Amino acid sequence: MRPILIVARLTLREAVRRKLVAAFFVITVAMVSLSAWGFDRLSHSRSITSGEVGIALPQSLILFMFMFSFVLALSASAIASPAVSAEVESGALQTVVARPIRRSEVLLGKWLGLATVVAGYAIVVVALELAVVDWVSGFVPPNPVAVAAYIFAEGAVLLTLVLLISTRLSTIATGVIGVALFGSAWMGGVVGALGASFNISALKTVGQVSRYVMPTDGLWHGAIYYLEPSSVIAQRLSEPGGEGGNPFFAVAAPSWEYLLWASIWFVAVLVASLVSFERREL
Repeated sequence: MRPILIVARLTLREAVRRKLVAAFFVITVAMVSLSAWGFDRLSHSRSITSGEVGIALPQSLILFMFMFSFVLALSASAIASPAVSAEVESGALQTVVARPIRRSEVLLGKWLGLATVVAGYAIVVVALELAVVDWVSGFVPPNPVAVAAYIFAEGAVLLTLVLLISTRLSTIATGVIGVALFGSAWMGGVVGALGASFNISALKTVGQVSRYVMPTDGLWHGAIYYLEPSSVIAQRLSEPGGEGGNPFFAVAAPSWEYLLWASIWFVAVLVASLVSFERREL
């Protein structure tokens, strides 16, 4: 366990040295500041009723959280893509694995260090955004802890997949593929929402399958559900076609069967990463 922790600490130090943490901070402050202004204008608007404000606030918060989850996903892809490939190309890993340390310990240490960065960002950004929204508008979502957990899980899933790809492909190719897979999963969710809206079974099937092939969109909908007050969900369900058609609405939290599948998917990809790295020639 000690070698894993040492590699994790070095990975965290490298993330700080490359100014990744500073970049996260600047982007987060800019986006939170923008959201503070927007929520203040919305909550004090005289052109809409209080009932409309009650609906608009959670929907606006979901949109801002989507931006944060998108930044988190892109960041996870950016920091994981060079984790193995760049060090193989530079020859740095040859020095590391020549010491009495297993390749599996190196990879798990890197994953732990990068996952710590992702978790820290998810916790900080959710806490900061929700605190600002509460301050300017008084709105607090039903379960902030679950929101942070699902957003972190979304980033961890993509991080693990990109780490697997990094054991085989170059840094640039890995980063591009990671972003493309994340975008494809989200588009699959949009297609599924359109299928539910227009009752097209083929499109609904595409959306359902994509959530199992790449669980990021399904986990994101878990975050959406816990950002919505029960009154908003009830009102949306009372409308014709309210159960579908909106990619930023979730009628229910992910089922335990889906969460079990996402866990199995995560473990399988992590194990595949270890096997792939063990078999790669340095």
